[in-house]
Amino acid sequence: MGDQLKYVSDKVLGQLRSDIVQNVSRYETGDFADLSSEPGWDIPLGIEYDAARLASLDLSKPQTISSIDLANSRVVGKALSNLTPAIANEERVWVRLAHVEALAYCRARWLGSVGSESNAALVRDHFFAPRQTGIRDDHALSRLWWNYQIARTCDPDDVDGALALILTSADIRSNFVERIWMTSRRTIAGAVLRAMRSEPWITGGEINFREFMKALNKLGGGVVFETLSQAETDQFVAECVSFAKMEKAA
Repeated sequence: MGDQLKYVSDKVLGQLRSDIVQNVSRYETGDFADLSSEPGWDIPLGIEYDAARLASLDLSKPQTISSIDLANSRVVGKALSNLTPAIANEERVWVRLAHVEALAYCRARWLGSVGSESNAALVRDHFFAPRQTGIRDDHALSRLWWNYQIARTCDPDDVDGALALILTSADIRSNFVERIWMTSRRTIAGAVLRAMRSEPWITGGEINFREFMKALNKLGGGVVFETLSQAETDQFVAECVSFAKMEKAA
């Protein structure tokens, strides 16, 4: 049996958000153990998770997005594999994890030195996630879960390989993940990943990938990818690669 995942109440969420500056020292070197025993901090979600795996997060500050975030995306994705996308868009789940179970990781990964004037803003950005884009891109833990979820959706047969491609660089990650129309449509997303594997030019530079994404947007408008076979989709993506190369060379 796994551990029970919990979330905080709206009242607790609101209080934490309003007390960020007051609680900066807790975020920097302390904890919320005295508060987390109060009502509203431990509402059962009815979902089990792997607490031991989550506790294995690498606390190092990454030199590149792929060096640490890749491994930690695997950890979070597998530890919280029972989450559904709908529940993963609930801020109160991630706020609980960031303030209790994974506080050490969130602190080590995102906060500056003790006493830094920027820490309050960093807490606001990475310990809370009031909007979907914040959950997907900014929250210390939820962004890792979404990395893994998108990789699993796009290529369930090789999740780790897909994840490594998506996290080749921060720019590639943002361009790939932000295009919800693509990552929520497995047919085209899978074809893009296959092209990234077979055509080194695509990930050979951030400009290349941006041109490739522009080509997909330009040529893919109105295409109903769900009606295409894998071979047809791969051919379309190959045409996008050729178009992107010409655009870059122009």
